Amino acid sequence: MLTTLAGPIGVVALSGPVDDEHLTRGLEILYANGAVTVLAPNIRSRDGYLAGNDEERLAGLEWVLDQGVHTVLITRGGYGSLRLQHNLPWERILKERIRFVGFSDVSWMLNALAVRGVVQVHGPMVAAGLAKPENFERLRKVLDDDLVGKSLFRFQSKNVVRGGRCSGLALGGNVSMLTACIGQAWEADLSGSVLFIEEVNEPWYRLDRLLTQLAGAGRLRGVNALISGSLHGCGPADGRREWWNEMMLEVAPPDAVVVSGLPFGHAARNDAFPLGVDVTVDTEKGRVLWR
Repeated sequence: MLTTLAGPIGVVALSGPVDDEHLTRGLEILYANGAVTVLAPNIRSRDGYLAGNDEERLAGLEWVLDQGVHTVLITRGGYGSLRLQHNLPWERILKERIRFVGFSDVSWMLNALAVRGVVQVHGPMVAAGLAKPENFERLRKVLDDDLVGKSLFRFQSKNVVRGGRCSGLALGGNVSMLTACIGQAWEADLSGSVLFIEEVNEPWYRLDRLLTQLAGAGRLRGVNALISGSLHGCGPADGRREWWNEMMLEVAPPDAVVVSGLPFGHAARNDAFPLGVDVTVDTEKGRVLWR
């Protein structure tokens, strides 16, 4: 059961419209594990490529927070959350220490809160991966702080692109969203971080352009480690690991640890992990430790 909360779990749609079948499956695993859920009124809304217009999506979040929720699960990604940045109830979210769970389109928001001292969770969303029991169980452990002082990820020598040991604040998420945040009001400072990155359905030249833009804008300067997860649908698949590893070495600071191929992001296995906590990467021991 979800033992992490004395109160209910919120479910909100801040981005794209939600597939009803996927949403139902995600909600069912929450119900089966005893979660009391508060569903935003717009979670089944559709306005083109959005889950309702901006006002409806914002109102859905506000309504959920009004019910006393402190942990909020996102329904899915897509696009749309960045449109809300200037109108989100930031002061309330920070004051009440609201914890969001999601990835992809909401990566920017997770980082914005994490660097301000409110721990967030990069992990499966209700209609995007939560229905898989292994993803749900991993998320439960993160929410319950069961992994504090333990390994968040274990990896082999084949995953090590540049070895070493370092520590820093866990930040990151989708490469497209990190790039889209450059110059935005709520862009997070990534310096000194252990930066986790992932992407989906991008051809190689776009990935090259995205990472080049991040590096060229100085956003990777001072990053202590670059840790990559899933590249689901990015292609062509031939030579993917070798090309991606070379690209990360090109953009990472020369003394940064670089590791690739960890199980998070847009893939069937999406291991949840906290953002805004101190972690240590140790390639000799093959682990990322939640300190």
